[in-house]
Amino acid sequence: MTKHAEHNQDARKELLTGGNLASTSLMVVLGGLLLLPGPGCSSSSNQPSNVGGQSGTPNGGATPSGGTSSLQGGTTATVSSATGGVVPSGGTSNGNSSVATGGVTPTAGQSTASGGSTGGALTGGTPVTGGITGSGGTAVVTSTSSGGGGGSSSVSGGASGGKGGSSSASGGTSAAGGTSAAGGTAKGGSATGGSATGGSGSGAGGGAGSGSVAPVDCGDMPTPTTATRALCKAEGGGIACHFGGDPGNYDVSFKLGGAAAGKTEVQAETKREMLAEVDTAAGQTVLYSMKVNVRQPQGQPDWSAASPGTPGLDLSFIGPSPQLDSIAYAPSVNPVVMYITGDSTVTDQDGPAIQAWGQRLPQYFGCGISVANYASSGGLTECNPCGTNYFSFYDDPKLWPAIKALLKANDIVLIEFGHNDKQTQQTPFETYLKKYVDETRAAGAFAVLVTPIVRSSYTGTPHINSVGVNLPESIRAVAAANNVPVIDLTARTQAYLIQRGNATGFYNDSAHTTLAGAQAYAELAADEIRTKNILPLRNYLRQP
Repeated sequence: MTKHAEHNQDARKELLTGGNLASTSLMVVLGGLLLLPGPGCSSSSNQPSNVGGQSGTPNGGATPSGGTSSLQGGTTATVSSATGGVVPSGGTSNGNSSVATGGVTPTAGQSTASGGSTGGALTGGTPVTGGITGSGGTAVVTSTSSGGGGGSSSVSGGASGGKGGSSSASGGTSAAGGTSAAGGTAKGGSATGGSATGGSGSGAGGGAGSGSVAPVDCGDMPTPTTATRALCKAEGGGIACHFGGDPGNYDVSFKLGGAAAGKTEVQAETKREMLAEVDTAAGQTVLYSMKVNVRQPQGQPDWSAASPGTPGLDLSFIGPSPQLDSIAYAPSVNPVVMYITGDSTVTDQDGPAIQAWGQRLPQYFGCGISVANYASSGGLTECNPCGTNYFSFYDDPKLWPAIKALLKANDIVLIEFGHNDKQTQQTPFETYLKKYVDETRAAGAFAVLVTPIVRSSYTGTPHINSVGVNLPESIRAVAAANNVPVIDLTARTQAYLIQRGNATGFYNDSAHTTLAGAQAYAELAADEIRTKNILPLRNYLRQP
């Protein structure tokens, strides 16, 4: 049996008997909870020397405290609160539209406050158990739809012309410690308004951070054309664009919508969720921009049972009634990349029965960052010998060595292991976690540690392995000792399932998630980034 035959059969047996699952090293997101506004990325906050968690440092993991920030029922706060503040209401927004309820025509880069009927709003993401998905960011509405009673509402391209850009909302009152920036427009779904500058607190990495959120400028994105759209074909009930090209990162812009009303979801490569479902009215088009990572093989980098996919850049426009007006793409020039390490719970699964939270994560990030998921089934921190069906993520040339060869200053690495470390002793487990952190920092990049998601039997103390090591506690200890922020998915997923009351519909087996479970846990990861103010990662989150 090959080392990779574990995924759908042997791995599950190991998971059921060994109490641990293919380890996943991931990048970030939330679960059935809220999504607050979170802009793009600033080069000034990306200095690797600031990884230590000192005042104002990116990897300090500062957590704004005191303010409420949850969103219920589709209401979006325009300004995130910092220490002691109350989240202002700022008007109601519907997903991806920067038009709030009210039907008043906003000026460039602003959104209207509440009062009146909703006009021209776009929904941008499928809610998961009470939460709101923030995927899709704000787009440029190029047609006007009437808003019943309140008149017609439309959004202009924004102050910067808005290539895929979102207009930031200026409504609402700035909370203590947070400054409300009025009306700036960023390109590709990252807003400049509503930054919270005063929220300090202790992050997983130690010291206090400033809590500031800076805008990301995505640069010049390609202009969609109908000629490039003509290269896309009907496929599997949707629209497929197979553009070919070499592995790497690509800038992609497209307009959703057309003569007929549409409901369109966007995926790249192997079922990698790039944009949650967007509604467009008849005659309406909406512009989006994003970065897409292309690798060959497409899905899992070193798993023999995985499909290699189609070489080159592949995009799928799916949903009940997908509508694609025009599209364009071009190679990215020196983009910031977020690399995800991990196992079968994080990787880009072929599906449809099994999905992983790492492949649902990209929808929460704007055009300022490319998400490269290198998680692969069977991986663990390090092993020698590894045993049948398992392998060392650290040593496999298609995994950590491949990431190291590509790492550069300002990139970000999500490091999560534990599911497959069933027999790993505490000292080697922590030693290798620190190796990943140190080698990430040596390249000038930022490290973020992640604890593994719980299994379907979520009660008790999760992830104590067969030799008695509490793996999540070891991850937290390494994070604290090395001033590294941590996304605590063990704690978050366990609390989520306890509150939910069951894990029904969330797992395909004891460890691997369904689409619903993967989506919920990706949302939880995104929420961890927001609420812990993990910089610079938080800067790249899409505007809800």
